[in-house]
Amino acid sequence: MIHQIKLSIGEKIGQLFLIGIGGEYLTKDEENFIAENNIGFVILFSRNISSPEQVRSLTDHIHSLGKIRPLIFIDQEGGLVIRLGETGSTVISHMGLAATGEKINGKKAASIIGGEMKSLGIDGVFAPVLDVNSEKNNPVIGIRAFSDIPEIVADYGIEFAEGLREEKIIPCGKHYPGHGYVSSDSHLEIPQSEIDIHYLFKINLHPFKKLFDKNIEAIMSAHVFYPEINDEIGTFSQYFTEELLREELGFEGVVFSDCLEMNAVKDNYTEVEILDKILSGGVDVMSISKSLELQKKLYKLLMNKIKNHEIPEGKIESSLERIIRLKEQYMPAEEKKETKNDLKLRVRLKEEIILAEKSITMLRNDLKAVPIPKEKSCLIIDLKKRKHSTDFSTGSSDNRLKDIADKYLVNHKILEMGQIGTGTANDKDEKILQKLKKFDHVIIFDFSFSPEMQEKKGVINKILSIRKDAILVASESPYIIADFPEAKTILLTYGSRDVQMDALFKILTGEKRPKGKLPVNISDTFSRGTGL
Repeated sequence: MIHQIKLSIGEKIGQLFLIGIGGEYLTKDEENFIAENNIGFVILFSRNISSPEQVRSLTDHIHSLGKIRPLIFIDQEGGLVIRLGETGSTVISHMGLAATGEKINGKKAASIIGGEMKSLGIDGVFAPVLDVNSEKNNPVIGIRAFSDIPEIVADYGIEFAEGLREEKIIPCGKHYPGHGYVSSDSHLEIPQSEIDIHYLFKINLHPFKKLFDKNIEAIMSAHVFYPEINDEIGTFSQYFTEELLREELGFEGVVFSDCLEMNAVKDNYTEVEILDKILSGGVDVMSISKSLELQKKLYKLLMNKIKNHEIPEGKIESSLERIIRLKEQYMPAEEKKETKNDLKLRVRLKEEIILAEKSITMLRNDLKAVPIPKEKSCLIIDLKKRKHSTDFSTGSSDNRLKDIADKYLVNHKILEMGQIGTGTANDKDEKILQKLKKFDHVIIFDFSFSPEMQEKKGVINKILSIRKDAILVASESPYIIADFPEAKTILLTYGSRDVQMDALFKILTGEKRPKGKLPVNISDTFSRGTGL
């Protein structure tokens, strides 16, 4: 058993770190850092992935290092946040799952994800997202949340966690104590949430408490500041972690910090402050996703503080105990070696497609513009998304949108447009507008995440003024539709993965009927549960 392994103080400290690596293979420096210091956890990103065989080779290598095998985690929520691109199962976003109206679909989606992660040698997934998306302009959660209702988030979160567990993959709920009621991004700055203690318990904490009742194994902290409740950001708050989480709510699992290299932390705290606040706050595992230099610095700082008796060695023992308990629960007694055949991904694609088809939501079809006869001429206007601040994997656009449209429409043209109506219109865009009436049908594809909407109002309103029968497709944020009350035909996809775009075109052309129901309120325009 792991708890019987004798560890030096340096090897104990190493268990408190989750680190990222630079590429598809470990450098010698990275290998030595993990092996010599008994690093507890490694996280993989898109930069670490090129093929299933390469990933399995990398995870086998990582697992061979250290006195206690590192556990490997990944952000593979489904939908917007995935790391394997279309190579692996993308499933659909959390909000898309809730739009199906069937809680069991949370479990199905997680099982699909978990099975692939298991075959790749990955031990845990930083999901489900348990944030209640109460702010329509939230720049970083949005469709990553199941809903704006705590009960819905909890119900689907429980199923999602169970689906991962069925595949022997560790679930980790995030972002405690809630990232849903903010209008800024912790990757860029410290978000401020103006909630009070009553709101915290009634809304933010409800999904977490429900998952605690089901013994969720781990959670991740939020770099969010709640000025009405505490004077530290969530990750550094002794109140949120020690008093509320441990003592009052009774959570006994592992607490991971969100990445300490996000601007919310690195732009506002020195390295010494980061370490001191992590230790006083009560987080178990420090997450450093990119910089080996910072990983080494924080490790050395902690080692020196203990050696110099600035921090008692016992301070880290409770965290170490929780980490070892988690590892004993999930580490196999005997490592299974995968064959090449075992590493085939997307083997449950049919199930992904069914989930996507159940999620597409039609809010309006006033002019009966849908279905579109396949032979009719169709202009597809692609309002491209800007690069997001976060390391998210982008969904369908570019040629993949064309490839999918080609399957369903005989006579169509795809055009990209700039920001007409915002002062940046160009001649090419104006010529496109003049051609709008030449097509039988017009579809507007908006790939915006919430904050981008202000930049695109002009172009969408101008198109709708010329073509009242234009079909508006909100391909990511459903909240944008509140800005277009004149739109007569509206569909939501809750993401732009290939399975979602494919399902959408089946509905656009009448091959399938829409089944999804809106899982959030859209201002006073559309109420939760709407769907034709």
